[in-house]
Formats: sequence, structure tokens, C-alpha cells
Amino acid sequence: MPPDEGVELLDGRLRASVSQGLAPLGRGLRSLGISPNVLTASGLFISTITAWLIAIGELRWGVLGIALSGLVDLLDGSVARTGGTASPRGSFFDSVADRVSDGLVLGGVAWYLAGESAHAPMLAFAAMALSMLISYERAKAEALGFNAQGGLMERAERMILLGFALFFNMLVPALWIMIVLTAVTAVQRFIKVWVQASGAKAELRESVRHRRLARRVGTRSASSTSGSSRSSLLSGSTGEDGPGISTWWGSRRPAAGSMTRRRSVARRSRP
Repeated sequence: MPPDEGVELLDGRLRASVSQGLAPLGRGLRSLGISPNVLTASGLFISTITAWLIAIGELRWGVLGIALSGLVDLLDGSVARTGGTASPRGSFFDSVADRVSDGLVLGGVAWYLAGESAHAPMLAFAAMALSMLISYERAKAEALGFNAQGGLMERAERMILLGFALFFNMLVPALWIMIVLTAVTAVQRFIKVWVQASGAKAELRESVRHRRLARRVGTRSASSTSGSSRSSLLSGSTGEDGPGISTWWGSRRPAAGSMTRRRSVARRSRP
């Protein structure tokens, strides 16, 4: 089993198949001139209305709002892929809009719970903080070149759980479940990235060790070559650098016989 499987639920396993099923609808929206950014902005607007409905106690209308915003979130990616307009700018806009939407909806939940208990809104704020944490873990991991996808409680699971809680008016128990499972997801992602980073660190150390060893071998080879060149130069052998010192000095000295003849001529010429 690959390492990403076993911890991914809806986001990891069903999102791709659902997106493929929505591809014809995405092509239709694209033919109407609706861009992915327009859909992303529309989803953000729907989330704002949903948060207001939850805050004033219209919980079941809030369920409908969550469903509509989730559908629009799937459609904007489908339109981008089918139209060939997927871009880093659109992906960035979509990610930021998702975080703002989550904050708005959970803020509406906190507002509603404030009328029931002074401490209940803290559950919504805790769920919001943990949701932002696991999103940050994924973003930071991908910026470092690692994979942090997966976990028990990703965005799709949180929205579905919140929808059931709104429909049956069981927000407090659902928020406790969300907090626990989101915290587990944060730990899962941390461990996943930590293991990947540890492996990358070990590979980096091995690469540095190999480079240092290669430099040492190269330095020793250069030293031995330099030593042999000096030896050949002093011994008079001829190599690529030309004749040695002893050879050059011997060629400059006159032969012994010519020195003797010069001395004999000098004696005879004396008066």
C-alpha cells in the first residue's frame, strides 16, 4: 500500500472521481464564458451568506449553503482543467478563498453558540485554528518539496461533519469530534513531513560525504603528479615539461678533452 493511502478519505480518494464526473458540467460552464475565478468568488460569497444563516439560527439553510459552496469549489477546478486555464494564480486564489470560507462558516457557528453558552464558541475557534494548522502544514511542506496530503479530517470531511451537525442541531458533539480528528490529522502530517525531511537530510549528508571524498582523492592525485614531475626534473629525465636541470647543466658544461687542449695551447703561447 502506498504511504498516502490508508489516511486519505474523501479529499484523497473521491475528489478526483467526483471532479471527473463534473467535467461535462465544467465544459458547459466554460462554454458560457464563466471563468474559474468567477466561480471561486461565487463560492466565497455563498460561504458568507451561509455563515450569516448559521449565526441567526437558520441551521438547515446553512446545510444547503455548505453543500452549494462545496459544489462550486469542485466546479471551479473542473472548469480550469477542461478549459486549460489552470494557473498558479488561480490555485492561490482558490486556496485563500477556501481558508476564508472555513473561517466565515466556523465564525457563524461560534456566533450561534454564543447564545447558548459562554464557553461553547471556543470549540468553534479551536476547530478553526486546527484547520488553519493542517492547511499551513501542507502549504509549507509543498514549498519545501515534500508531500503533506492526507489525514483523517481534511476539508471535505470537516464540511460534511459540520453539515450533519447543523442538520441535526448537534454542533457541540460534532465540534469535539472535529477538534480531536483534526488534531490527529495535524500530527499525521507532521510525522509524514518529518520522515521525508529526515530522508532528505540523510541523502544530503551522503552527497556531501561523496563530494569531500572526491576532492580528497583529486588532491592526492595532484600531489603525486607534482611530486613525480619534481623528481623527473631533478634526475634529468625528459618529460612533457622538457629536459631536467641536470641535463640542461650537463649540456652547458664543456667536454673534458676540449678543456685540456685549451690549457695546452695556453702554455705554449707563454713567452
